Amino acid sequence: MTDYHIHTILSDGIDTHEACLRMASEYNVSEIGFSDHICLNYPEWAVREEDLTYMKEKVTKIKNTTDLPFKVKFGAEIDYLSDKKDEIQTIIQKLKLDYVIGSVHFINGWNFDTEPFNYETKNIDHLYNEYFRLIQEAAISGLFDIIGHADVIKKFNYKPSFKLDKLYKQTAKIFSKADIAIELNTSGLFKPCNEYYPSTEFLKMCFKEKVPVTLGSDAHQAVDIARNFKKAINLLKVTGYKQIAVFEKRKRTLIPI
Repeated sequence: MTDYHIHTILSDGIDTHEACLRMASEYNVSEIGFSDHICLNYPEWAVREEDLTYMKEKVTKIKNTTDLPFKVKFGAEIDYLSDKKDEIQTIIQKLKLDYVIGSVHFINGWNFDTEPFNYETKNIDHLYNEYFRLIQEAAISGLFDIIGHADVIKKFNYKPSFKLDKLYKQTAKIFSKADIAIELNTSGLFKPCNEYYPSTEFLKMCFKEKVPVTLGSDAHQAVDIARNFKKAINLLKVTGYKQIAVFEKRKRTLIPI
C-alpha cells in the first residue's frame, strides 16, 4: 500500500514530516511520498520560494534514513499554470523529484478549490469545460507524472447541466496518449461531493484506456495518511486494476495491488 499525496507544514499541512512518519509507521504502508504544494503565483498555502531548497534537503535526509519500515519518496504537487511552464520545468529539474503531481486549482485566476462562495456567480457548465481543458493541457505538457484529483472541480458539489461521460472519455484518452498516471484520491469522500477523485465512472474510463493509477490520501494532517485506502483498493480491483504505479527518479514501475 502506497500513499503518494501527503502535505506537511511546509505548505498547507498542519503536521511535520516526523509526525507523518510516525503515523505512517502505524499503517501497513510500503511507500509514502511527501508532495507539498508548489505554485508559482505563491499563494499562502504553497511552499515559499525561499523554502524550496530546504524542502529538498529535508526529504532527501529522510530518504537516506535506513531504519524506516517503508520507502519514502520525494514528490511535489505543482499547480499547472499555462504561462509558467518554463519556470515549472526549471524547478522540477532543480529539485530532482521522484514524481510530480500536476494539479489545477485556478481557473482564470480564481482558486475554485478554496472559495466555494463564488460558485453562485459562475457559469458551472463553463467551469467544468475549462477545468477539463486545463487538466488535459497539463497532461499533454509533459511536465508531470500524475494528474492530481482529476475531477476536483466537483468538490463543492456544483454539477453541470450536461452529462460528463464525453468529457471523461476524451480526457481519459488524452491521459493515455500522454502516458500519464492518475491518482485515486480518497479526500473527496470527506468533501461536499462525497466521491472519490476521480469518480468511479471516470476511473472506469481511465482503466479502459490503460491509464496507470496511484493512491493518494491528500492528507493535510498525519492522522489522514492512507485514509479509506482499504475501500479504495477494493474499488481499484473491482474496476479491473491489478497494479498500481510507483516512481523513483521520475521512472514509473507497476507493482501488484
